[in-house]
Amino acid sequence: MCAWLGVSRSGYYEWRGRPASATVRRHEHLKQLIATVFDASYETYGYRRVHRELGRRGEECSAELVRLLMRKLGLGAV
Repeated sequence: MCAWLGVSRSGYYEWRGRPASATVRRHEHLKQLIATVFDASYETYGYRRVHRELGRRGEECSAELVRLLMRKLGLGAV
């Protein structure tokens, strides 16, 4: 597969063993918080309310990021 993709084996294994970036770690942390807030609201909060609640909890992020992460999690307000 490495030959087909045009990458070296050592390059592939080096990439695979690389730790997750700060952005990925932040998004994973936010996903957990978003799911917690969403579940606590009995699945009625949309991204705006979830964003507001995260702000109250001291998490700084944009509303669009919350919207994107909620979409990736498959969460939608009732």
